Parts: sequence; structure tokens; C-alpha cells
Amino acid sequence: LALQRSTLSDIERAQMAAHAGGVPASEVAERSLLRHKGLGPSYGVGPLERQTSVDVKDDTCDDLCPSSEEHYPFLDLTRLGCVFMVAVDHGAPAFGHWNVFFAQGWVLQYLFLVCGVCFGMSKKPLLEYELRLGVYAVIGVCVNWSAWLLMGLDWRSNFFNVVFHIWFVFGLMVYAVLLVPVRAFLVSTRAMCDQRAAAGENPEEADLPQDEEERGGDVTVPARAEQRDALLHALVVIGGGVLGILILFKEVMRPLLKIIAPLVLQFVSLLGTGTSFWGLPQTSQESLVFLEQVCSYSMVTTTNLYLMFTCPRVFKRRQLTAWAVLINTYGHRMLWYRSSDERPWHGFDLMTIALTTYFLGILHRRTLGKYIARYWFVPIALCGLLWPAGTYGRLDETPPHEMSLRIRSTMMEAIFVVVWLCAGDRIAHKEIFTEDKMVFMNDWALIVFLVHKAVHMMLPSPTNWLVILGIGPVCYIRRHLP
Repeated sequence: LALQRSTLSDIERAQMAAHAGGVPASEVAERSLLRHKGLGPSYGVGPLERQTSVDVKDDTCDDLCPSSEEHYPFLDLTRLGCVFMVAVDHGAPAFGHWNVFFAQGWVLQYLFLVCGVCFGMSKKPLLEYELRLGVYAVIGVCVNWSAWLLMGLDWRSNFFNVVFHIWFVFGLMVYAVLLVPVRAFLVSTRAMCDQRAAAGENPEEADLPQDEEERGGDVTVPARAEQRDALLHALVVIGGGVLGILILFKEVMRPLLKIIAPLVLQFVSLLGTGTSFWGLPQTSQESLVFLEQVCSYSMVTTTNLYLMFTCPRVFKRRQLTAWAVLINTYGHRMLWYRSSDERPWHGFDLMTIALTTYFLGILHRRTLGKYIARYWFVPIALCGLLWPAGTYGRLDETPPHEMSLRIRSTMMEAIFVVVWLCAGDRIAHKEIFTEDKMVFMNDWALIVFLVHKAVHMMLPSPTNWLVILGIGPVCYIRRHLP
């Protein structure tokens, strides 16, 4: 009887929300009954479910992908769009140089964010995770290598370019090994925050002093002193740690760089001439400068890890951690020059941001996501104003030295990252896969990612595009025909 009353009350609430949103009440009631019986669709969280829970005020409202058992279609759609844009860029580089669709600010970034969220959700052992990525990497390298052999190109002295985009997969393998302890730490930190909330410390209380009107009454002198001491403690812990990291990488590490520089140059020379495209050093002086830049990149990454450790402990709201990591990452990218060789570190930072947001949430995500979805044209307009009209070049591969241009391009990327973290799940409907039967596009994206570079090398236009698009019907037939 209690279960029946609970079911009926849920249906009534869903019907009220449906009446406000224009969804037939009978359809809502039927779906609610199916969900209680365990017969509802398992692919994603559709707009109906989000609508019926919009007024639920719990601590999970700021979480990204709150259920690891759920399948979230926006992750698949993001991956599909990014792989398509990668294939377009490698076949027609002018699209990337003219920044069509503002692709420089989101394609590679979203791939790392998706990989970070999926790594956080994954329950597979690390060895199994690495083996699967290793299989993809071997297949991709063999396909590229075959194209070089068939085209009669000198692959021996340029093996770095033979691997080409598959370096992304190798990077993920390294990131996964490095992020395993980070993931375990975030799991324990989330449990600690949940226990702290259950013990009576309300996570919705502000970490900063509030006005008396917001407190609903007078604030006593001891309470004000406690708030002030807590804020001072947070500033000392965070600011002191960041300052210590800055001194470590800018001063303490400097004498060691001259010793390591020749070894780095010798290793880079083994990878071939293709390393110059990625900004790797070709001379002794460049090797020393490269190491100084590596220290700068590592300083940002180390600071992110430090913020991830300290923020949940000095702030009552764990969701503030993601904002701290975002501000640190993009603040450094705006203020200090970062060369093209910084991309591996930035990929790691993006996966760190994704993991932090997945496990700890991001403050006011639900509210920001609602308004981003409602005023979706505003971020696009802002990016259009930030990007200098007529600019030609890959600012993501060769960051500009000019600070104003660097700030504008970095702000554009930050906007895309925040939009995806806060409102990415609102742009995708599970019906794309459940009703439109587009699941086969996941297979298409995987195959295209592995073979598109070889197809572009061996086939002229438009034959290369016909082959890439023709993989789609083959995947559909494999999925849907016996």
C-alpha cells in the first residue's frame, strides 16, 4: 500500500509538471508506472524526467551525470560531433584555420572532457581499460602506417607523423594511469563530504559572510567571527599552497633544467622531424626553453591537484572545487604564454576538470544550465564577438604571444567548457537513440576516428568524403539487419 501511494503521488506530481510543460498527462502517468515497475527506458535522462524533478532541492542537483548506471546520450552526441570535426579538419585544414563553427575552442577540449567523465564513471580495472585503448591504438597506427607504405612515403624518419592523431589515444593511456589515484581520492572525498552533510553540516550554507536579510535575522558577533576566521583560514591555506607551488617550479627547479636539457634533446631527435610541428625542441637552447615551459605547465597541473585536495576541506560546498580548478586553469592560460607543446598538459588538465566536476559537482550547475539552454544564442554571440573577424590560423596549436588575442581565444574556450559542463545534458534527447535508432553512429565514430587520416592520404576529394560517409550505412546494416 505504501508503494502504491508513493507511485500515485509521483504520478500526480508528474502530471502537474506535464500540464505546465504541455506534455499529455496520460503519457506521463504511463511512463511513471513503467519506471516504478522497472520497465522504463534505460538510455539517458530525457526532458520529461528532468522536468518532473526540476523542483527537487537536494545536494545532487549540481552533479554531472549523477548516476553511473545511467547512459547519457549527450556524451555520445558530443563524441560524434567532435570526431566528425576532427575528420573534417584533417581532410580540409582550411576549416580549422578559419575557425569554422569556432571549432578551435571546443573540438579537442570536448573530447578530453568526455573521456574524463567516462573514466570517472568506468568501473573496469585499469588493466582492462588500458588493454582496450591499446587495441585501438595499435589498429590506428597500423592503418596509418599502411597508408604511408602504399603512398611510398619515408615513414622511418618521420614516425611521429605516422602515429599522428593516434597520439591522442596514447595520451589517454598515460592520463588514465596518472589519474587512477586522483579518481580514488575524489571518491573518498565525495564520501567524506556526504558524511559531513549527513552529520548536520548543511552544504547549502554559504562559505562567505551573508547579509542579515539573507540569514533571516540578526547575526551574532561569535557567528560573524567564525565566518571571518573560516574565510581567513581558506585564504591562507589556498593562497599559501599556490604561492609555494609557484616558488617550487619557478625558482627551485631552475638549476636542474640545464642538466636535463641535453637528455631531452636526444630523446626528441629519435622521434623524427615531425616533432617540430608540435613545438618540441630541435636545438640545445630550444631544449632549455622547452623545459622552462614544461615547469610552467606542470605548475598549473600541480596547482589544480592541490585545489582539488584543499577546497573540499576548507569550503562547506564541495561544488566550489570545480570552479576553483577552472579559474586556475584558464587564468594561467590568459596571463602567461603557453607554446604549442603545452597541449598534452592541457589535455590532462581538462580530464582533471571533468573528473572533479563528475565527482564533486559544480556550484549552481542546474540554474546555469537552465538559463544557458534558454538563452543558447548568448554564448554563441559572445564567441562571435571575442573571435577577431578575419583571423586566419590555428591559435589552439600556436597560441599567440599578444596578450589581448590570447585572452580572447582563451575566454572563448572557457565559455564552451562551462556551457558543456553546465548544460551539455540539456541539448541531447535519448529519443535520438531509442526512437531514431542512431546507436550505429557510435560505431561509425570509432571507425572513422581510426581510419580517416589514411583515407584522406590515399584517396582524392571527393572520394575520401564518400568513403568516410559510406561507413555509416555499413554500421547501420551491421546493427539492424540479421
